[in-house]
This record gives sequence, C-alpha cells and structure tokens, in this order.
Amino acid sequence: MRVVRSVTVRVAPERAFAAFWQEIGAWWPLGEGFAFAGERWQDMVIEGRQGGRVYERARDGEVFHIGSVRVYEPPSRIVFTWGEATEEWDAPTEVEVRFTSEGGGTRVDLEHRAFERIGPEAEPTAKQYESGWAFVLERFVRHAGREAS
Repeated sequence: MRVVRSVTVRVAPERAFAAFWQEIGAWWPLGEGFAFAGERWQDMVIEGRQGGRVYERARDGEVFHIGSVRVYEPPSRIVFTWGEATEEWDAPTEVEVRFTSEGGGTRVDLEHRAFERIGPEAEPTAKQYESGWAFVLERFVRHAGREAS
C-alpha cells in the first residue's frame, strides 16, 4: 500500500533538494494541522545525512522523533522513515523523494510506502495521507517557486 505524488518546481534539482530538506520548517504546514505537537508546534527538521533525524520541535522544547534518514543522495534522492512518534502504529512507514531535472525545472516524485506495517488502520491511513501529501507538496511548490522569482 502506497501513496504516490509528483509535482514540478521551477528551480534546478540542487535547489529543489535543498529547499525540501533544509527549509522544511519554512514550508511544512505545521500551523494547519500537520503537527504532532498540535498547537505547540515550532519547527520541523530533517538532518541532512544518512542516519539523521526527522523531527518536530514544540515551543516548550519537546521533540517528536518522526523518522530517520535512510538514504541521503543530494541532489537526487532522500529516503526516510515516517511515524516513529506515532504510538498507534505497529511500525513506521517509509517516504522516498526523488528530484529529476525536467524542462528547466525539477520533477519531484514522492512515494510514501509500507502502510501495511502500521497495522489494522493501514488502508484508511493511506487514504488520509493521499490528500495530506497533496496539500503538503502544494506548500513545497509555492515555497520553492518563490525562491525562483
């Protein structure tokens, strides 16, 4: 079970890759319900290295360890686990994001897979993430597009 989404941004792959992981705190919609910390959200971080953490930090200092970077290949690919902070899941899922030069910009392909690992709620959770990733990637495109202007 997986969710697949693709978007195009008007910047080079190097810039798109950097905007995705280095600036995730600037574009991730924490204040729009996409935060483990709820209303206490402050920042989202991906540590740019294999073995790095994917985490969210709350204003009170609490850290939500969302996942771990499994593959870090700038500027073409990043793979990380997702859902380590989710106690309701049996095991985390995995997100792969690929950046490919295309027509003067970059095609960004996201695959969120292995929902079957989370247990009985796999199917409804995957459906929820389909619309969630569409919204999140729209925010990424707007952010990366501002960088190109």
